[in-house]
Amino acid sequence: MEGAFGGFGAIGAAFYLALIILWILVPVFIFLISKRVKEMRDIARESRLEVKELNASLKFLKRQFKESNEQQT
Repeated sequence: MEGAFGGFGAIGAAFYLALIILWILVPVFIFLISKRVKEMRDIARESRLEVKELNASLKFLKRQFKESNEQQT
């Protein structure tokens, strides 16, 4: 009676072992990559909001500076 992979030999057994490992690891990597992409998207969204706030502050400061210069002259 032959083993489970007797008809395939060592190369076939190694191939099936590689398939089993990939079957387990690929979904794990996909999950980790998607999790990281979501984190990066959230960071980009927060950065965009902070940049908008900074731009609004700069516009306000420029307006105040122009008004103070106009009053001095």
